[in-house]
Amino acid sequence: MREAIGGTWLFQIVIVFVLLFAGFMCLTINQSKAFNVKDRIIQTIQSYNGIDLESECQEGDTNNPLCDISSYLIDSAYRTTGDCNSIGDDDGYTYVGFSKEGKQAQKNAAFCIAKIVSGGIRPDNDFANELPDSVAYYRVVVFYQLDLPIFHDLFNFRIKGDTKTIYVNEGEEV
Repeated sequence: MREAIGGTWLFQIVIVFVLLFAGFMCLTINQSKAFNVKDRIIQTIQSYNGIDLESECQEGDTNNPLCDISSYLIDSAYRTTGDCNSIGDDDGYTYVGFSKEGKQAQKNAAFCIAKIVSGGIRPDNDFANELPDSVAYYRVVVFYQLDLPIFHDLFNFRIKGDTKTIYVNEGEEV
């Protein structure tokens, strides 16, 4: 009888370690995918010299950064969503959330973007017209989760990243 009880405990310990290992692997894979998505979104915003946060991806629109981001998210099978409203409460910026299809969605957003603008430096000299009028950068937030096979979504995490500084002169839009 003692051998049967000892075998049961050993079997339970093995099951717990298998679940922990599977959870660690799922978390690592999801985090890696989220970092790749964040980097691609930042790269797309920088290549377009900014993004209009009021727009959405329309069918057949080829010159829209949201459509490029949306097509990448669909191709990469990124499926994690999060709440953009809670992020704005944490750091004080207003985030605009977008779904995987490039439509605005605050609650179940695939990624969130905040535009952070500061005024340009305009010294009183002869070269003042060569300096930008304003400086902006974008903060991008993507989500990943601990997704165990039996328990599914246990914890949601987020990754933040900033674009490089984008300089804007009069008459241009960021």
